[in-house]
Amino acid sequence: MDAIGRQQLIKKRSVARGILSRIQTFIESGDRIVKEIQVRFGDLQGIFNRYDNAQNGLEISDETDHTGDRELFENQYYQVETKFNELLHPVVDPSLTMHSSTRSSLSGHSNNTPRSHASSARIKLPTIALPTFEGDTLAGYITETLATANVEVQNKSGQYVPCRTLLDSASQ
Repeated sequence: MDAIGRQQLIKKRSVARGILSRIQTFIESGDRIVKEIQVRFGDLQGIFNRYDNAQNGLEISDETDHTGDRELFENQYYQVETKFNELLHPVVDPSLTMHSSTRSSLSGHSNNTPRSHASSARIKLPTIALPTFEGDTLAGYITETLATANVEVQNKSGQYVPCRTLLDSASQ
């Protein structure tokens, strides 16, 4: 292989490595904009292909051993891909969710009903501060009988506690 061809392949390989490093920096930055994560994840395979084409050219045509560079790139690539998958398809610990019977009865799904992959994705929403009431302060606000249901809610320590919830009969 001539020196110019070798330098071009090394440059192409370096460009792919740089793009992967920028994506890794983005993923580790903590930004959680789902659409942007999805777009960048879509580019990941193309980055691997760019690197692989240049690396294959070097390994086939050059007498220098380039396997160490491939190993470093692949390790970084698979770490980034794993992080993307964790963000886009988080594994939810069943012990941290409501009992399946309560969940299925409230959501209208039975345990045998298949759900789409998109509906099972879990994204952490911001915490909302709720107003607190002391004693019978709330009693003055209720002027009619409202429909309620008994449900189990998981508290911060992971225990399920009975709770009464207001049913909204106007929404469907």
